[in-house]
Amino acid sequence: MAFSVPSPCPKAWADMMPTADGRHCGSCQHEVVDFSRMTEAEVTAWLARPAAGSVCGFFRVGQFAPPAAVLAPPAPRWRRWVLTSLALLSFKPLVSSCQTTAQTTTAGPAPTSQTDALADAPTGQVTVRGRVLDDSTGLGVPGAEIFIGDTPYGATTDEQGNFSFVMLQKWAAVQNGSVQLRVQGSPFVFVAQQIAVAVSPAPAPLTVRLKSIEGRGQIMGRIAQHDPPQKPPLK
Repeated sequence: MAFSVPSPCPKAWADMMPTADGRHCGSCQHEVVDFSRMTEAEVTAWLARPAAGSVCGFFRVGQFAPPAAVLAPPAPRWRRWVLTSLALLSFKPLVSSCQTTAQTTTAGPAPTSQTDALADAPTGQVTVRGRVLDDSTGLGVPGAEIFIGDTPYGATTDEQGNFSFVMLQKWAAVQNGSVQLRVQGSPFVFVAQQIAVAVSPAPAPLTVRLKSIEGRGQIMGRIAQHDPPQKPPLK
């Protein structure tokens, strides 16, 4: 279950009175829960409480970002010297072994998942693929959701902002040979966008540039929950 703030509140967080769980908004007479120090799992658990009901929340950008990969420290100089010496001593046997393998191997490399994903779709189906970029930085947006029209179907971008899905060329979501795509990244960072895409013939790879929300960095407002996109039906 994902959550967002469809209509951000323009009121100033600093002007609100502190409460046990956040602050009290005098304008709407509603408590705004401070989620800015919680993990995504903690926020989800809070919203799942029976007494949660309709909730207004305060968030900060980046609090749900995956932890950065920890790089292993470089090997000591003496160890690198020993490894280099061992590699040089075994260089000839390694070359001989590789040559023998190359002469006896006849089968080509197995197809990768990326190759399979870029393969042409069967007759009556179409592959829609592309990349979602941050308009302010030009970098790919990971975790962006692409929905087909008002359906729950679509795809989610990978770490580089790439996405791909296969859909039928003729079904309810297709009108006059084209389909509307709803593209949304983090609601605390980007403005959602809708684009029309022709699906007959197959479209060229798309490039979607998401613009930043006003006051990018923090967001406050009533929380809405939704399920992530599913693979489109092919029957």
